[in-house]
Order: sequence, then C-alpha cells, then structure tokens
Amino acid sequence: MALYHFLNDRFLRLEGRLYSGNLSEVQFKIEAALDKTQTLIVDLDPLEKFDAAGAYMLYIASEKARENNKKIILFCKENEKVKQVFSFVGISYSIKLSPPTLKVF
Repeated sequence: MALYHFLNDRFLRLEGRLYSGNLSEVQFKIEAALDKTQTLIVDLDPLEKFDAAGAYMLYIASEKARENNKKIILFCKENEKVKQVFSFVGISYSIKLSPPTLKVF
C-alpha cells in the first residue's frame, strides 16, 4: 500500500508501493489535493515498489490536471527504480534537481 504524506497543500510524498493494486486510492488523493491547489508536487523518491500501472496513472492524472489548467510536478531525484519504470513505459518526465523548500512555522 502506498503511504502518502501531505507536507502542505502543494506537496505530496508517496512512500511504500504504488502499483496496480492501490492505484484508485492514490489517484483519489491526488485529485482531492488538486481541488485545493493549482500546482501539486509529488515526491516519488521514497517509493519502494513502482510499476507500469503506477506510471500510467501518474501520467493520466498529470494530463487531466493540465486539461483543467492545473499542474502536477513529479519529483524524483534518486530513485532509480522509478526512473527505470518511466523509461520502460516510454513516458518522458522532468526530474527536478532539488526538493522544494518547505517552511515549518
């Protein structure tokens, strides 16, 4: 099961597993988060398991957001499994080089 932690309204960290068995739950959380913001940053680095179905769901969610004048930014700096899956399924993505700065008050 993928664990997700909202660090604020714009930043979602996915941990654990994102695969065909739990896509609906994660997709629902992403869509709910987009109701609150124009841009959502999703950190994929902590994922332990990630498959092609997870990559396609993120792609479709990103396209749906774009159609609604919103944006999903996928952040993956170090997780080679995630990068390999995106490469394998032929989905191009942008890798952000540094995580967003979060201020804790």
